[in-house]
Amino acid sequence: MQTDERRSGDRIQDQFRSSLDLAMGVLYIIVAAYAAATPMIQERFGKQTVYLLGALFAAYGLFRVYRGFVAIRRQMNPGRRRRPRL
Repeated sequence: MQTDERRSGDRIQDQFRSSLDLAMGVLYIIVAAYAAATPMIQERFGKQTVYLLGALFAAYGLFRVYRGFVAIRRQMNPGRRRRPRL
């Protein structure tokens, strides 16, 4: 396999992963909202438990969405470097 072909494959895989991060993040947020809005789930597991797990799911979903956006932004601006840490 040529190095150019390998780089192209890596770029496609990176694009897929960042798209997957966005989609899975939105899915986690939807699951958290559904669990908080469904009374049957709250009755079965308890309100506090559902809200705690919903908050964890929503936080992880927001993290996945953020990670996806950052990856896409880096792919769109490949020459842009990060600022050095002090």
